[in-house]
Amino acid sequence: MAEVPFSGMDKQGVVAINSPSFLRHLLSNLERGVVSVPLRNAQDNERLQRTGTTKVITPENDHGWLDVGFTSQGGENLAQISFTSGTEGAAKAVYLSAGNLHDVVTRLNEAMALTDQVREYIGVPVYHSFGYGRARAVLDAGGRCFIPEAGFSLTELRDMLRRDEINAISAVPSLWHVFLQSLDLFGDELQRVRWVEIGSQYMAPEDKEALRGALPNARIIQHYGLTEASRTTFQRIDTAASETLASVGSVTGAAEVRLDETGRVLIKGPHVAMGVEDGTAYRAQNPDDWFRTSDQGRLEDGLLYYEGRSDDVINLSGIKLSPDLAEAYVRQTVGEVGDFGILRRHDGARGEGILVVLGPDANAQKDAILDAVDAYAQTQGVNARSAIVTQALDVLPRTATGKLQRKAISALVPAASAAPAEETGFAAEVRACIGPDVTLDAVTNFHTAGGDSLSHLQMSMALERAFGGPVENWEEIPFAELIARARTVTPSDAITGAPPLPTGERNMNPPGLSFWQLVREDFRTNDASFAHQGFWMLFVHRFGNWRMDVRPRLLRLPFTLIYRFLNKLTELLFGMKLGYTVKVGRRVKLEHFGGMILGAREIKDDVTLRQNTTLGIRSTADLNAKPTLGHRVDVGAGAVIVGNIHIGDNSIIGANTVVFSNIPANSVVMGVPAKIIGTNPQINPSPLSGYDKV
Repeated sequence: MAEVPFSGMDKQGVVAINSPSFLRHLLSNLERGVVSVPLRNAQDNERLQRTGTTKVITPENDHGWLDVGFTSQGGENLAQISFTSGTEGAAKAVYLSAGNLHDVVTRLNEAMALTDQVREYIGVPVYHSFGYGRARAVLDAGGRCFIPEAGFSLTELRDMLRRDEINAISAVPSLWHVFLQSLDLFGDELQRVRWVEIGSQYMAPEDKEALRGALPNARIIQHYGLTEASRTTFQRIDTAASETLASVGSVTGAAEVRLDETGRVLIKGPHVAMGVEDGTAYRAQNPDDWFRTSDQGRLEDGLLYYEGRSDDVINLSGIKLSPDLAEAYVRQTVGEVGDFGILRRHDGARGEGILVVLGPDANAQKDAILDAVDAYAQTQGVNARSAIVTQALDVLPRTATGKLQRKAISALVPAASAAPAEETGFAAEVRACIGPDVTLDAVTNFHTAGGDSLSHLQMSMALERAFGGPVENWEEIPFAELIARARTVTPSDAITGAPPLPTGERNMNPPGLSFWQLVREDFRTNDASFAHQGFWMLFVHRFGNWRMDVRPRLLRLPFTLIYRFLNKLTELLFGMKLGYTVKVGRRVKLEHFGGMILGAREIKDDVTLRQNTTLGIRSTADLNAKPTLGHRVDVGAGAVIVGNIHIGDNSIIGANTVVFSNIPANSVVMGVPAKIIGTNPQINPSPLSGYDKV
């Protein structure tokens, strides 16, 4: 056991509970100069002994609003001892000063321009660095923060927005990804969101683009950092140029970042921890020295681009797992299991997931290995079952010394498969939520399948779409029974009344571009030709939205008359109907013309639509039930897409296909009714490709 540093200071262990009571204890300690040590439980002897802490308090497991008075203050005194995930053995104890915590609040509130009007829904645990930092920032600005009872809930968030109770949201990228997949359940209440902060997991540029389109009035900030150096960089997503959205932003204040000769990220500044204890010794961090991370990156024009970790660590929803330790745990738990390996994989919802590769002699132990991997993840604080995918290989590449060659294996493993062709509609949604290795039979349910909090959120949204509301105790109902019930639900039962459509009272053109910049981009997207009917249809649509910025209404009247004349003219001449109340993203191409009825709720960026396409309602029973087309969707000629449904990003809809149920991302769909026949193995190109030179 290492010698305990700062042994003479007053320390208090606080059991980590996601509650206002937990925050009150930490904030009180911070103001009184007492060092807080978040604990996993009241008997967390390892952390108590390593930090020399004897006092322990268990906060109430309450929830709701917190609006205590708090003013962030600096200082060189030790304020908190936090622990990392322990990816290389014992978890590291990170010693944070009051100055470290204060610098984060100062730079964060400057970047977000928070005011005392902020009322924030904190969608991440407040006992983690991200959530605790959000609470300190909001309270320092004079605002209020809401801690949900059961974690991040899109239904609760939507209802609070509709009641105008919140105007700010904080969540990690994996949760925002689920939000973007569920936009069909939201309406104009999203215009009330003014502030958003996103955690430092990887977030795809297309998700960032979609988020700023969904939240047009929000200042959206994503940070990059780690426990030892929280919020090192900030990216202003709502105003960033599209070509820079892959970055994690730039440093602010006195924070500094550079790369060493191998491309590893180095950090310096007043936010960097005062020291780290790794289970063997405490090492103080000199303020003038660079802190060396395990992250790889590159710097371009002052922007940091995160390029993964220099090790093999799996970042699963913010919890870091060591593949080597996981493999050792499996062998210790199961015994002789044959040749297998664990490595990270890309996961669209979580950022990263777990891939278990099995040699021929390990296949017989597949279930035992999966159980052990899941058990190891739970010892690290994350339920990972639905994030685990298996792949059988004839040979697992290893070095001469027997070390698994994980990069070589990644190149051998094909992309995860889509739902089987016979799984359509609600069954396909369940498959997308629960993963490819789970059997949707009359025995397996959400709990026995090992569903985690993220898949629970996704399933909740899928059930609301399918059944029109919550299904009691659905977690205990076998998947086959849920799917059978969904088949009996009529359109009038499911989502009884889609969310209201946009009213057309505001300009819904994509933010960040002027009207003429948008027209120029539409021109290039549609073959850079003035003879292209699709360009003129989009021109009239953009004009119809632009005029809504003209105030007062009397001054707008001439432009409204011009719009109505041009809109009717394009309908008659081109056979296209696209009302200005349809929210249309950037780089949309209306390929060919004639027979286009585009009555959608939203058409997102880089979508291609062809002749004789119909987007609209499925029944006059609900005139709000119109579809949303995700990013990079390619729609074939003659397709019919109807109802309150969502077509997932990067999907391909075949010619003459009839779609009236949700389609997961990256699907290839054909038939009447539509069936998923495979996975799109590539990223659909932007319709703008090839015309950017104009």
